[in-house]
Amino acid sequence: MKRYSLLIQLVIYVFIMILALLGIVGGIYYQTSSVAIRQTTEQNTRKTIQQSGQFITSYLQKVKQTTSSLAENEKIKTYAQTPSQENAEQLRQLFATILKTDSDLVSAILVTKDGNLISTDPELTMKTSADMMKEKWYQDAIHKGAMPILTPARRTVSHTTGEKWVISIMQEVVDKDGKNLGVVRLDIGYKTLEAYLDQLQLGKEGFTFIVDANHDFVYHPKKAVYSSHAEMKAMAPYLSVKNGYVKSKQAYVSRYQIPNSGWTLIGVSSMEQLHAVQTQILWSFIGTGLFALGVCLIGIWFVLRLWIKPLRDLQATILKVGSGHSDLRANETGSPELVDLARQFNIMLDRIDQLMIAVKEEEQNVRRYELQALSSQINPHFLYNTLDTIVWMAEFNDSKRVVEVTKSLAKYFRLALNQGHEQISLKDEIDHVRQYLFIQKQRYGEKLQYEIKELKQYDGYKIPKLILQPLVENAIYHGIKEMNRQGRIRVSVSENDTQLIVSIYDNGRGFVASETTNATLVRLGGVGLKNVNQRLQLQFGKSYHMEIKSEENTYTEIRLYFPRANKTN
Repeated sequence: MKRYSLLIQLVIYVFIMILALLGIVGGIYYQTSSVAIRQTTEQNTRKTIQQSGQFITSYLQKVKQTTSSLAENEKIKTYAQTPSQENAEQLRQLFATILKTDSDLVSAILVTKDGNLISTDPELTMKTSADMMKEKWYQDAIHKGAMPILTPARRTVSHTTGEKWVISIMQEVVDKDGKNLGVVRLDIGYKTLEAYLDQLQLGKEGFTFIVDANHDFVYHPKKAVYSSHAEMKAMAPYLSVKNGYVKSKQAYVSRYQIPNSGWTLIGVSSMEQLHAVQTQILWSFIGTGLFALGVCLIGIWFVLRLWIKPLRDLQATILKVGSGHSDLRANETGSPELVDLARQFNIMLDRIDQLMIAVKEEEQNVRRYELQALSSQINPHFLYNTLDTIVWMAEFNDSKRVVEVTKSLAKYFRLALNQGHEQISLKDEIDHVRQYLFIQKQRYGEKLQYEIKELKQYDGYKIPKLILQPLVENAIYHGIKEMNRQGRIRVSVSENDTQLIVSIYDNGRGFVASETTNATLVRLGGVGLKNVNQRLQLQFGKSYHMEIKSEENTYTEIRLYFPRANKTN
């Protein structure tokens, strides 16, 4: 399973928490806003229908006043009592004048109890008789006792006005004794009423209509309801609800009872707009929430990065210290816990450094004692061999050579002592080998030839003393001494891109190089060569190594590889 970094884990946890919080807040906000919008829609619908009802009430009041004024007009009463052509013409002029005052008035009609008819519409056909008291519509008009009555909508067709849907308002005309003289009727068009109701904001599919006490339609924007049974049936759910929701139609219904008319104004507010607003709110919240979530995540990402940076720096410092950079220290920054952690880590490193210094001091003491012990092992061995050579020369009375060898031996020991210093320059170490080879040359004569090649730029390179001499000595005693041919030793200094190379070559008997370095050293020269290798490893560590090449009865070459940049140089 993949392990995520602390930063990624924190961002994921915070993301989940914010997402859950946004979901909870969003759900509450959506529910609350939906209820608020629904309540606002209900309130606005009721208010709109109430205002519309008040407008219709005012409008009807004005029309009723017109009808009442006609019913009280003396000319109309005079004509109803004593009809004459002159009175009829005056009434037509009166009706025409009244129609001009209101564009919604379609026609004005007077029917006397004797069946006389005066109308502004010459094409009007109305059932009349000598005794109008026998006509039902006439009886309905006078039953109100000289009060205006309203009738449901009906369609009229005229060559002058065309097809129109009108409602009628009628009022009984009585004499001063209250006896019936006739009925005045005004036919009213829908122009003003329709224009007002159509502009109401009740949603895309919302509408208003008016019914009377018998649920007959007084006004409806769809004229088909007056004659179509299916359309009338479709309106039944709205008629059965007083103030509330019609779930099957996704609509809210509000009613207003128009005073003194028997009419009811019904407003149907479409919920589609509410659903659209709710959907818009939902998507707006989702969009805003996602944007806010993105901004929060980016902000949290940077904040957490800044917060975690000291921890990452501490982690990087720990890794670097673990890889060998023990001189590094952690920055004590960040939160108090991280500062305390970094401080304790630095204290631990300081303690480790102190322990390392103590260990190094102990190692240096051990190394010094080891070098002294190694030197004491090498010097007596060589001194014995050299004195043996001098004795041999003295026995042959070769005083000149004795002097030369003695001087060379003195210089050899002077270089070996090196004023008590364990480190010696490469130039002096090679000169030390040169004195040694000169002494050995006196002993072996023509059997031993040697060659020394140096690089001047490395004359000051520091190495432990008595390093090369044991290798050269080994080349003589284990490579050339037992040969029947002339032996040759070559000491050379060279370099590559990163290393200084010191080579000791001899053309002695060689061997099969198939063993480890330590085993080969023991085979070649025993403890002396092994000690040389150990001394160099103690000083140079992993940057130094020894390489041995050999071929049986042909040659042996020992190469010492040193770092070009010597810390002791």
